[in-house]
Amino acid sequence: MTLNSKNIICLLWLLAYLSRASSLGEVIYAVNAGGDAHIDVYGVRYEKDPLTGKVGTASDFGKQLVIGRVPPGDQVLYQTERYHHSTFGYDIPLKGDGEYVLVLKFSEVYFNAPDQKVFDVVLNGEHSAVPALDIYGRVGRGVAYDEYVPFTIAGNSLLFAGQESAIKGGKVRVEFVKGYKDNPKVNAVFVIKGRLDGEFPAVIKFSLILSLYTHV
Repeated sequence: MTLNSKNIICLLWLLAYLSRASSLGEVIYAVNAGGDAHIDVYGVRYEKDPLTGKVGTASDFGKQLVIGRVPPGDQVLYQTERYHHSTFGYDIPLKGDGEYVLVLKFSEVYFNAPDQKVFDVVLNGEHSAVPALDIYGRVGRGVAYDEYVPFTIAGNSLLFAGQESAIKGGKVRVEFVKGYKDNPKVNAVFVIKGRLDGEFPAVIKFSLILSLYTHV
């Protein structure tokens, strides 16, 4: 295949975006929920799920699907998951004062309709970070969906959406709260110390570039 002008533009856009994304902040925590360690296309190093054998259920049911809006090498981040029949969560170590962004990765791989799996995401035991999350209702089945949760640490306090809560033990907890419609889940989690400047990573834009490059 020879490169035409559209190919070149797409590749240059991709390289520029990857450079911008990698400069947004320091990744201080990353977990591939329900799965093994993984390094994604942005260089983020995800640890094997620390809850393995301790809390909830790890599932790779999603490996039956090709997840939409995801680079081929990162399919596993949305194909494996951890779910639980009650509330569960992860304790995230902090690195001093400053701005942070919690990125939560989801994909609905089981249900074929909205309003079947609905749950809340709570930050630090007090803040409703993502209320009434219905993954299928947002993007459908087998499609990547990311939530971005910016917060600030100042002394022993966490600041989120104009609210404040106390930090204990230098960690913040993110919880996936059991509701009345099926079980809470998550596919992957990572945290950067830095600020949110647009989407990071932009699964929609990245998949568009791949489509243009491979079909021209």
